[in-house]
Amino acid sequence: MKIIRLLPLLLITFQATAQYPNLLNRLDSLSEAYEKNNFPGVILVARGENIIYNKAWGYADIDKKIKLSTKSLFKTESTGKMYTATAIMQLIEKGKLNTSQTIQEILPALQLKNADKITIQHLLMHTSGLQSPWDSPDFSFKKAYNREEMEKLITGMALVFDTPGKEMYYSNSGYIILSWIIEKISGQSFDDYLSTHIFQPQKMTGIRHLDDTVMIPGEAQPYRFLTSKKHISFTDGVSPKASGAGGWVASATDLYRFMLGLDKNKYMKPATLLTMRTANHFKHTDSSYRFYAYGIETFFNNPIKGTQYFGHSGGGGGFSIDAIIDPATHYIIIFCSNIYANSRSVTSNYLRVALNQAAEKIQLPNSVRVYDMIETKGIADFIENEKKYFGLLNLNPDERLFTSVGDAMETAKDFRTMASWMELANQYFPENGFILLLTGNSYAELGEKEKAIKKYQEAKTVATKNNDTPLLAELERRLKL
Repeated sequence: MKIIRLLPLLLITFQATAQYPNLLNRLDSLSEAYEKNNFPGVILVARGENIIYNKAWGYADIDKKIKLSTKSLFKTESTGKMYTATAIMQLIEKGKLNTSQTIQEILPALQLKNADKITIQHLLMHTSGLQSPWDSPDFSFKKAYNREEMEKLITGMALVFDTPGKEMYYSNSGYIILSWIIEKISGQSFDDYLSTHIFQPQKMTGIRHLDDTVMIPGEAQPYRFLTSKKHISFTDGVSPKASGAGGWVASATDLYRFMLGLDKNKYMKPATLLTMRTANHFKHTDSSYRFYAYGIETFFNNPIKGTQYFGHSGGGGGFSIDAIIDPATHYIIIFCSNIYANSRSVTSNYLRVALNQAAEKIQLPNSVRVYDMIETKGIADFIENEKKYFGLLNLNPDERLFTSVGDAMETAKDFRTMASWMELANQYFPENGFILLLTGNSYAELGEKEKAIKKYQEAKTVATKNNDTPLLAELERRLKL
């Protein structure tokens, strides 16, 4: 019986090897490079219904030496927004919704500021001005919130901006509200709707809620590498229940089956999918850009000129997930990793190879490379010769690099080094409120209260000037401690 069960897998492997011999070797080389650079994961490369390549490397559980497999389950985070958006588009296609309807029209009992102005389109495109539940100091990732509790959290938070559509601000609250809209219009619970209209039709058999505050034993456990030799178990952001914003537990194969459903128009008509991934055919004038449409990110002239792909990534809580489709070639690339990193750069690189282009150079994340250098040279020497060391690392330091390294130092409880590093960041970017906040945090942890308050006050001045509502709220909280 075992031989019989193995025959389909062997046949797929033989067909892929026969059809793509050179490609498989190049994909293997790329996977080996990621493994050498301490980037564990599961990769799946398919062309339509033909799975060409599926490989796992690294550890699911570092301490127990349990290796990842192609069947390993991950917390897939914001990739789940695609399920929510797909459900909304299905209801639109059936004439039960339209993108110009407001929250107040559909959920009149929801006491939300601007509910009479925020439309479904605003929610889909993250232009509502809503924050995310975890932006509230009262939020706990370890709690399974009921509807009433989540409504209280969302409606109690200030808006980032007052005019819906003014700009984009990534909002998980918006996608949670979309799940309530799905329930109201369909008459089904959100879970039941996804199960019957999204998961079951494509045989996504592994997808589920976590129903716990730690990952399932034996499956992918969440980690963060602070330096090339220092990692932590990153469980703080692991929550028990998925929502309209994502957070489903699933395998790379589950994600592939969903993306195949999009590619094969199993969920909606081609015209509806085109609307979903272009937001009513909206076009930028730029030759190369990233654009967030209706629950989908669309990239043009990327990774190479003349191509485009769409999909969604998911990160946080020690996981990095990405799922993309190149609609012209029908290549589907899925990557799941159990470290906090950038999964989009990985899927993009595999797509480059699939399109017969050279892969981009693989190296450790810049924040890790910098922290490694600081640990080798010492923070005092690094700051004294920072231009030399940034040059050796071939880095032009930007705000994200400074905050990423500072956050890693804070996570490592390396507060004295963090204080010196953030002071260097202040020299480069004196008007960055978040950098000032992190500097204040380092002094607060060192017990240097006066220095901390000074930095918080400076950050507050910058946040007020920039009308940065979330930062102002965090600073007010810090100043009251």
